[in-house]
Amino acid sequence: MPTSEEKLQGLLDDLQQLTAYLHGRGEQTRALSLKFAENAQKDPTNREFDLSQSRMLDYQHQVWHEIGNMVEKLLKQYNK
Repeated sequence: MPTSEEKLQGLLDDLQQLTAYLHGRGEQTRALSLKFAENAQKDPTNREFDLSQSRMLDYQHQVWHEIGNMVEKLLKQYNK
């Protein structure tokens, strides 16, 4: 049976992995946002759609990172 300290360490390790995942998703979303923005410049027929997608994905990028930062804050608080 794991001790309380071992359980806490396991949780902190999982939170560290979650942080990496969240920031990774943020970067993937940002890259996709930039592709839509680039395509909006190249193809005027879908310009409004591409710009809308780019804005939505940029917002998601910020949200992924904000959640990741909140998890990092928890890690710092409990790793003391």
